[in-house]
Amino acid sequence: MIKKQQKWIALLVVCTFMWLLQVSTMPVAAASAPEQIASAGNEQAPRFVEEEGDSSYQTKKSSALPLILGLVAVGAAAALLVLVVLKTKYDITGAWTLTFQYTGDPQYSTTITFTGDKKTGTFKIGGSSGTYTVDSKKVTWTYSGGTTTYTGEFTDKSNMKGTMISNGFPGTWSAVKKPAAASFGMPASPIAKANGEKTK
Repeated sequence: MIKKQQKWIALLVVCTFMWLLQVSTMPVAAASAPEQIASAGNEQAPRFVEEEGDSSYQTKKSSALPLILGLVAVGAAAALLVLVVLKTKYDITGAWTLTFQYTGDPQYSTTITFTGDKKTGTFKIGGSSGTYTVDSKKVTWTYSGGTTTYTGEFTDKSNMKGTMISNGFPGTWSAVKKPAAASFGMPASPIAKANGEKTK
């Protein structure tokens, strides 16, 4: 999706640049000059000269178009840069503190660890595991067996939230990324210990 947006923006920039370039080379007063010359009499000659002087002055004013072209190019480059940054900004790999709650149940917290790259890989939570996918800001992970699926999105590079469903039971979740040094040797939370889960 990001690549398609970049292609469309690049095409729009090129078309806009060509159009503005064509407009900037068009003479402003050329179309009206012959009619003014034909209708101008001896008495109107001075006024005609003044009008011609005014129109040439206005033509010089249009020389600001190169500046506009430059601004358009800079804006387009900035937009492409933002898209590239957003594309590579979110990295799900590492350990996260996951907080979840099924409808009508208490809230639980544990550690989930994603291993792979920014788009696909595997996760482990306690003694369970599965696979994940990331598409821009959208995230999805499913436990092995396919009975529980989490879907959501990044709210920033260190936070995610969304909804999940397990055997037909819906719920909500949020996750906060742990510092890199905290990804190893973290003690299990009291809730995880009570559930017999081991955090990594």
